[in-house]
Amino acid sequence: MESDSVDRIIQAWRDRDPHLDSSSLEVTGRLLLCAGYYERTVGTVLQRFGLSIADFDVLNTLRRVGDQHGSKPSDMARSSLITTGAMTSRLDRLERAGLIRRTPDPADRRGVLVRLTPQGSKVARQALHELIATNQAFLEPLSGQQQDSIASALKQLLLHHEPR
Repeated sequence: MESDSVDRIIQAWRDRDPHLDSSSLEVTGRLLLCAGYYERTVGTVLQRFGLSIADFDVLNTLRRVGDQHGSKPSDMARSSLITTGAMTSRLDRLERAGLIRRTPDPADRRGVLVRLTPQGSKVARQALHELIATNQAFLEPLSGQQQDSIASALKQLLLHHEPR
């Protein structure tokens, strides 16, 4: 197999300091680089819909939850692990674009509920289909078995490190 940029970095460290064990870069360096390439690819796809990754997340969270009465912004912020202020900024942007609607919460006179507009639902659905196609194209160099092995290994890492 041909060498990649991580191989070259590891070799440079071997040449510079032969006692340094830089083998963890085999995984972590590649994870970081692949994540960056993937994020740029996804950003390009979502840009065609006028969305950022954060906008996409909000729209498809609303679509996935499917609560026809609407969702509370504070609940959405908690599920996205962001502040309510950051969620408010996202919602402001999506409301200006006509993709969501905020209405008063009948159970809390100070609160609001967020729903997708018909246009927001359409954009969310189309963007999700494009994103799934992009995922498949990004992973195309890997066999199904390789994808399963990587998914399993990454799940182990995530379960060990993610907050419970």
